[in-house]
Amino acid sequence: MGLKAYGIACIFIGAAWGMRAKVLERRRTRRLLSDLRSALARMADEIRMARSPLPDLLKRLASACGPDAAAFFRAVGESGGPSQAWGAASDALPLSAPDRQTLRELAPVLRGDEEQLRKALQFASERFENSLREFDRTAGAELRQSAALIFSAAALIVILLC
Repeated sequence: MGLKAYGIACIFIGAAWGMRAKVLERRRTRRLLSDLRSALARMADEIRMARSPLPDLLKRLASACGPDAAAFFRAVGESGGPSQAWGAASDALPLSAPDRQTLRELAPVLRGDEEQLRKALQFASERFENSLREFDRTAGAELRQSAALIFSAAALIVILLC
């Protein structure tokens, strides 16, 4: 097999690697959205029923979530002022701008009364549920589009090399 064939094989292996990275990125984002949706709903329930203190609740949520959401809840829980850390920690998450905004909107409510906080948490959980549904609805089309783009670019490079 000639050097050109090895180059072509490397280009297509790189394209397949790029698709794998895209799939893993989507899986990570989906897990994060799912973790945030369930954690915020759980926070609302625990605040209403168990009247759990916020730092303890955040530690428990961090242990029950995936790595991205766990890092978020840990960062907020370990800070001196959860409402200030909430905004900064939400900006660090790999989320879309509207989903980050959903989290940021909870920061001022953390200092509010229990009922207001519970309602805001439930509302945010519902928004994440909608984002998750939309994410799942567009998954197939986005992956097909990414595959077409990545493999078309690989084919173009192969054509240019030959």
